[in-house]
Amino acid sequence: ELDRVLGYEAGYAGTSFLYPRDRGSLRYGSEQMTIEADATIPGGLGTFPWDDEGVPGQRYPLVKEGRLVSFLSSRSSAGELGLSRSGGTARADGWARTPLVRMTNVNLPPGSRSVPDLLSEVRQGIYLETNRSWSIDDKRLNFQFGTEVGRLIRQGELRGYVRNPLYSGITPEFWGSLEARADASSWH
Repeated sequence: ELDRVLGYEAGYAGTSFLYPRDRGSLRYGSEQMTIEADATIPGGLGTFPWDDEGVPGQRYPLVKEGRLVSFLSSRSSAGELGLSRSGGTARADGWARTPLVRMTNVNLPPGSRSVPDLLSEVRQGIYLETNRSWSIDDKRLNFQFGTEVGRLIRQGELRGYVRNPLYSGITPEFWGSLEARADASSWH
């Protein structure tokens, strides 16, 4: 969210480890990583025909092949950064409220491999299921999430269960380790 990058929400919801100068140059993740903002997905929680500034809902990349290329933005924040147009993500929680930059549907598009195919290459790991909790720091750099259940992966096969596994990481390191994405059959 560009308003966080510009420091406008520092006292309310935090800032960002990103800077305006990072657009186009920062390596955010591996080349397998593309992230899209998409207000047009049917049935999505962040789907809308227009934002609260009258900008049509749209789909555009935020990260392309691992490189940061854009931000979620409003008319004013886009203008400050010299973007050619708003990202169409200004939303208000009531008619008398000022629209703020808020998330739309932000997605990692599906890849080309099935989940069993991806798992077959894992010697040892945990397949996390059923998100239970998450936490991020005020700069969105460090994070932790927990799930209700995890499946042990041994020699490419799901073997046993673990209860309440946790994962913590640093955002660019986490996305930098992305090697492949599961296909559309597993995309939610």
